Amino acid sequence: MIVFEKYGLLNKDVNSLEIGSWEGLSSYFILHILPHAHLTCVDTWAGSDEHEGDEVLNTIESNFDSNLQPYNERLTKFKGTSFNFFNTQNERGKFDLIYIDGSHHCDDVVIDAIKGFELLKVGGIMIFDDYFWRFYKRDMDNPAGAINSFLNLKKGSYKIVSVYYQLIIEKTADRYQT
Repeated sequence: MIVFEKYGLLNKDVNSLEIGSWEGLSSYFILHILPHAHLTCVDTWAGSDEHEGDEVLNTIESNFDSNLQPYNERLTKFKGTSFNFFNTQNERGKFDLIYIDGSHHCDDVVIDAIKGFELLKVGGIMIFDDYFWRFYKRDMDNPAGAINSFLNLKKGSYKIVSVYYQLIIEKTADRYQT
């Protein structure tokens, strides 16, 4: 919430993207706190490695739909992988806010970070959830490995706003600028 205030997102039109929506609790938070936001939610609603065999997967998407029903007019739902979503996008600098909380495997996280960053406006905010999350035996396979690699790749084009369980950055430059 403090970041939303600091970057003036509370009272302006905000085009936002969420990779990984699950039951829609973070989606609900974004749409509730940012009354002029439009949110695109991308998820397969099939779970990730850590959910394999979990019966909760049978109700996740219907819970999302129910939780977000009050905000349907400001919500776009994309059912599919983030990779497929990014392949449909061609507008650089489209989003003011991107929240990344999809797959927790480093391969997926780094793709979400790189492709999401292309769609983020200069001055926009990107939030990585689960920075300290651990599931895979090799540290590099967890989100922090991918996020740290991404930060090294994009050094000089962002500034770190906050680091805790979520890592938040502001995009300060676009490599496509001349």
